Amino acid sequence: MAKLALILSLLLLAAGSQAQTSNANTTAQAATASQSTPTQMPDDSRLFKSEDWFFTWGYNKTHFSDSNINVSQPSLGNNFTVNGVQGHDEYHFPTCCSPDNLRLGRYLDEAKTMALDLSLDHTKFTSTIGQVANVTGTNKGGVGPQVLSNQFFSYMLHNGLNQIMVNLSYRKPLLGAPDETSGLSFISKVGAGIAVVHPWSEINGNEYQMEKKTLTNALGFNNGWWRIVGTSASVEFGMRYVVYKPFYLEWSNKQILTNMSNVPVYQGSASQKLRSNEMIFSLGYAFNH
Repeated sequence: MAKLALILSLLLLAAGSQAQTSNANTTAQAATASQSTPTQMPDDSRLFKSEDWFFTWGYNKTHFSDSNINVSQPSLGNNFTVNGVQGHDEYHFPTCCSPDNLRLGRYLDEAKTMALDLSLDHTKFTSTIGQVANVTGTNKGGVGPQVLSNQFFSYMLHNGLNQIMVNLSYRKPLLGAPDETSGLSFISKVGAGIAVVHPWSEINGNEYQMEKKTLTNALGFNNGWWRIVGTSASVEFGMRYVVYKPFYLEWSNKQILTNMSNVPVYQGSASQKLRSNEMIFSLGYAFNH
């Protein structure tokens, strides 16, 4: 439901932008008509066109690199790092009403090769139970090689590890016209933004889970059901195929580097630098048709 609310908010923003552009055009036309020598600029001179929006709805399968997770629990006297933690994706078969990837964007040029968009990537990181990891630092639960059991160290960003980013993309036509049926294009993207997590963990037998979600406690830096815990940067490459104008399919591979701190755990916080590799498959719609 939260992801659907984000869709509605973004679409309302797009609709508002279209209404403002339409009002501005009407005013400009009236002013020009009242002059004896019209000087109206051609329509194609405008950088932004209200009809140049696009939207994608997709799903992903994500792989994660091994990463070090530092845990600080001052009141317990613990400050330790679990090194080389293996994590995996909590993958579920796609359902119609719960997308993993959402994107709303707008083209920047008349040829529609450059675009700017806002994206939401929803992934789920879970530390793999049963692995052996080297624990360094001060930990009353034990240091050295340790088996990561459910009670000793279980760490989940299960709802999830959300990346909200602004992306700049470039599209190069390969076959046919890029916005026409059967058109095939290569797409590259770079992006940056914030990491928003909903964590759960059990460390040395102490469980931590987020407080109950309410309308006033949904998102925050130091409290809330979702926590803003860091930054993300990404590069992405893929292909776009127009199945039947204006609908298109998009497949891409996305590399994300996330730097997280202040991830809440029992009586403390955790920090982690994580690299994610997303395989994304999306259905898109171009509003300009």
